[in-house]
Amino acid sequence: MSAYHQGRPSWMDRDFYPVENDLLNFVKPDPNAVLVVDIGGGLGHDLQEFHQKHPSAPGRLIVQDKAEVIQQVPTEPGKVEFMAHDFFTEQPIKGARAYYLHSVLHDWPDEECRRILRHIADAMAPEYSKLLINENVVPDQKADWQITGLDMMLMTLASARERRESEWRQLLTDAGFKIV
Repeated sequence: MSAYHQGRPSWMDRDFYPVENDLLNFVKPDPNAVLVVDIGGGLGHDLQEFHQKHPSAPGRLIVQDKAEVIQQVPTEPGKVEFMAHDFFTEQPIKGARAYYLHSVLHDWPDEECRRILRHIADAMAPEYSKLLINENVVPDQKADWQITGLDMMLMTLASARERRESEWRQLLTDAGFKIV
């Protein structure tokens, strides 16, 4: 993951996303409440980084991925919990403060993305939960060669794609989300 992050800001950096103001200031005081669910989070790199940057953040941090991925996670004690979950099924964690997707949706066509997003929406607590998506967004106009090149590479190698801003807006609206 260090090569991926080379030269890129992390979503939890103060200058990138206001974690304290948007997530932590409104978290439920219950220590068993879930702060962040990282859906399709692999070995948990993002939530481990989150815990390093926000060690006193209240609530649980849960990484979800397929059972075969979770089985590869080293069994060392820590703040981050791991749970086997297929994101095409009902989201078992209800009412978390945030549901986080990092480079998940670009792997799937719109219909499958809507299904993933609807399961998350059904689990969210109104006026409390947030959906955080960490994906590339291709500008609708004047996209640079790096992002369009990445899009072509994803299409060629993985039958995946990057979406334009208007496509993201439509996809999220179709799944019942409001972009803020």
